[in-house]
Amino acid sequence: MTRRERVKKALGFQEPDRVPVDNNGAVSGMHEIAYRNLLEFLNERDTIRITDPTQRLAAVKREVRDLLGVDTFYVGPNPPSFWKYEEQPDGSWVDEFGSCYERCGYYTEFVKPVLAEGSLEDIRKYAFPDPRDPARFEGLMETTCNLYKTTDYALVGALLPNLYYTAWVLRGMQQFTEDIMLKPDLADYLLDRITDYYMAFLDEFLSRVGPYIEYQWVGDDWGLQETPFLPPKMMEESIVPRFKRIIDFIRTKTDAKVIYHSCGITYDLMPYFLEMGVDIIQPVQANAKGNEDAARLKKDYGGVIAFHGNTNNQGVFHKTKEEVMADALYRIRHLAPGGGYIFSSGHNIQANMPPENIIALFDTARDYGTYPIDTDRIERKLEELIGICPEIRENLPL
Repeated sequence: MTRRERVKKALGFQEPDRVPVDNNGAVSGMHEIAYRNLLEFLNERDTIRITDPTQRLAAVKREVRDLLGVDTFYVGPNPPSFWKYEEQPDGSWVDEFGSCYERCGYYTEFVKPVLAEGSLEDIRKYAFPDPRDPARFEGLMETTCNLYKTTDYALVGALLPNLYYTAWVLRGMQQFTEDIMLKPDLADYLLDRITDYYMAFLDEFLSRVGPYIEYQWVGDDWGLQETPFLPPKMMEESIVPRFKRIIDFIRTKTDAKVIYHSCGITYDLMPYFLEMGVDIIQPVQANAKGNEDAARLKKDYGGVIAFHGNTNNQGVFHKTKEEVMADALYRIRHLAPGGGYIFSSGHNIQANMPPENIIALFDTARDYGTYPIDTDRIERKLEELIGICPEIRENLPL
């Protein structure tokens, strides 16, 4: 089965030859330090190219992706003509919106949002970057079409439209949260402009790649570890209708599935994602409330929404190889049967994940993700790993 066929079949809630694997996206990629360590471990060479300066993600070369068994290849827009990523000696940089970022440990954070001090009138006057700038899409259709014809990768739309994240970049996270509560007219106006911005961006982007991709990203972080970021009623009024509008528009441009990224809790929010028209949910953060029990996730929503990840990135990736393997086995055991599951690192592989753990994670998917899923074999391996590392029981609802 080709990689493209594998992904397509899994997303149709059927069992392909093996569980499909994703990596190298903006929210399922690899930190530059983790990638550098992995290259050294594999005795491979590559020039580190940063694809996301905020999260410091590196482009993983094809040979390494193939070694990890990755089935996907991301296609995305170019930088606009009016902006270039320029990192200053201290690591700071300014994005195309005009907001300034500074280095913060392994990452960068927006510290000077361009509209942080602005009134509603200032925001009305603010000129958004041109989402239809031709430079963004130069060569995109030809490159995507060529990849579709000459490789068997499942192509993925790398553009990730969001609402609140962009509002945070423009206003600051604290300020925009206060806007929601105290200045709803300002918040609504800004969210509507952001929605229009991404609708125009998607129009141009999907006009070029829509026929070739298997799924298209959207998303925002609606969950904290224990509770939603906003009261559910506010989410229903503010988030759902705008994302439904975006997703409905995506449907007019492509047959691709829509995948929604949201960190934190997602189990309790699943009805909202379904109302918006989401096909796939990611990363299904394993140690956030409600997401721990993969068996319950599958029982309640399997066949209705597909799962991407659910591996315990935050909780075990930096620990022992046995804990990483056990976690991967548990996810495959409960989420893979019947299809509707894409294996991945959940969120991005962080700087503190040892290279041997990265290899173990993806090797486990290859060695135990063959259909039909041999649950007895997985259970035996889990018991073996628990015998070596009893701490495994603390992280899994076995």
